[in-house]
Amino acid sequence: MFKLVIQDDEGKTTVVPLIRDEITIGRKEGNTIRLTERNVSRRHARILRNNGEVHIEDLGSYNGIRVNNARIAERVSLRVSDQVQIGDYKLYLKAEGVEQIDEARTMPIERLSSDTDQIPTVGSSAPTAPIPIPATAVPGPAAVGNPNRTLVAVADTDPQGRPLATAAAVAALGAPVGYGKLVVLSSNFAGKEFELSRPQMIVGRTDENDLVVNHRSISRNHAKLVREPDTGRYTISDLQSSNGVRVNGQDYGKVELRRGDVVDLGHVRFRFVEPGEDFVFARDAVITDVPDVGGKKGLLVAILLGVVVLIGVAVFFLTRGNKDPESNAIGSGSTGQHDIVIDAPQVALAPSDAPERVVETPDAAGRTATDDKARIRGECLDFKTNRKWDDLITCTDKLGPLDPNEAKSLRDRANSESRAEVAARDLSDAIKEQNWKAAKTKLDTIKDESVYRRDAVEAYKTAEKKAVDEIVGDLRQVNNGTCKDFITRLRLEDSSKPKSMMDQVRARVRCVPQVTAIPNPGVGSGSQVVIAPPPCDFAEAAKRGDDFVASGNQAAALKAYKQALKCKGDGSVLSKAFLAACNAKDVTEAKAIFAKLPADRQSYYSQACLRNGIDPHP
Repeated sequence: MFKLVIQDDEGKTTVVPLIRDEITIGRKEGNTIRLTERNVSRRHARILRNNGEVHIEDLGSYNGIRVNNARIAERVSLRVSDQVQIGDYKLYLKAEGVEQIDEARTMPIERLSSDTDQIPTVGSSAPTAPIPIPATAVPGPAAVGNPNRTLVAVADTDPQGRPLATAAAVAALGAPVGYGKLVVLSSNFAGKEFELSRPQMIVGRTDENDLVVNHRSISRNHAKLVREPDTGRYTISDLQSSNGVRVNGQDYGKVELRRGDVVDLGHVRFRFVEPGEDFVFARDAVITDVPDVGGKKGLLVAILLGVVVLIGVAVFFLTRGNKDPESNAIGSGSTGQHDIVIDAPQVALAPSDAPERVVETPDAAGRTATDDKARIRGECLDFKTNRKWDDLITCTDKLGPLDPNEAKSLRDRANSESRAEVAARDLSDAIKEQNWKAAKTKLDTIKDESVYRRDAVEAYKTAEKKAVDEIVGDLRQVNNGTCKDFITRLRLEDSSKPKSMMDQVRARVRCVPQVTAIPNPGVGSGSQVVIAPPPCDFAEAAKRGDDFVASGNQAAALKAYKQALKCKGDGSVLSKAFLAACNAKDVTEAKAIFAKLPADRQSYYSQACLRNGIDPHP
């Protein structure tokens, strides 16, 4: 049986059995699993179970899905203990022995206490009992806990009570598959993973290498990793690096790697994870730095420097003895031994106003405070560039003791951009729901200096233009000469649209009432005669248009349909007029009528124009 372990950002976990062949994950109601944090999309992901395999795919979510720290672009297969990142939640796939599931309905789960959550041990010999659901756990007004963080709703069980996984499927998921990995244990890159997917890979400090570890203790080309094609085993070889290759504390020129080996390249420590190994960094790893024990080359340099110092001291003594022979004489009170007198060296004192030179002492990893500040600041700026605001806030906590001003500036920016990111998502939702007043409000909350401002303005203006075109088209259709329907519709739009949008509408369309004819009082009276328009027959004009279409005269059909639309606005006749314009290849009329079509019809009817080589979009 497969289970999904869901961990939120507070470390609380919920275990959900995968009892259906297809489940959906998202923020809104109707999903099989609801994750209620704002950075989870309404419909975020789908998990499929088929023939003993479990797959996951992205449903076009805003923040995407990461599997083992890599964002996926298509459906991928999940292995046991793979880490899936959805918003602030981490999900792990677990497997147990085959069991039958009760046909009773699985009720929604709301965790009452973190003490009651237990993750079952993978591969336990005893069958795992179904998750007990207390009656009080049903979501409702009296639900306990914070539903914004801990609520996970689970839909119905499989009504057939079928076995959820075969023993062969579980064994297949547990078999060694894929490639080995090097996982960084050092605090400066802790948790970073390098998949050893190629037959031969070079590790080094510069971008020309297959695995790039940008640390001063790593040589330009430091080591080579080779995967044997027949056995799948890995070996690592030193490429004459400055600081060498150590495995489990021993220096090696070349050695085969095994499960759990600790590999030190310079001052960066890794753990070797063999293919198929159930390894989760948060659970199985301990962050440790390489002790500053010095390499063989460093020891050799120290010995040479020591020899040079000793030679220098000896020469100094001999020189002093030759220059001051009297100091070697045996005086009257001498004991018969030579007295060696060494004058104290003259110390040049710096002026009192000279700046004090601060010498930084490297730590065990060879880093100074200045190095740490530059490294941490670089990490923070990377998070800023990649718009990872939560990570940036965490990074500023480390930067604060080293550079308080920079840390405060970055933290304020992260908080501001985090709010802007939420506003941008809400703006997108409001546009999809055609809630224009809410959309305008959200747009106004995004500051001009925000990285989200330009895209938000562009998205809003594009949607606003389409909405204005639709409103103008509808108002033109209800302009029946009396202006009564026109004014009613205009007031209705005013109640649901922002003022800036309706100002554009009023600039493009207005009601022109028809004037009744004034009888001619006679020649020379000076009175103006206004001729009333001829009576309008909508049905007759529409029928003539249909007849012209049947005879293949698209231009005449377009003219007849336009005459019918002057009599009365009608959606079906408007669509016919658009098709006639497309078939007549009248680009101007096609574009004008296309702007009046409802938004939900534009995509469908535009295909007729595109087939005739006309793009009706403005």
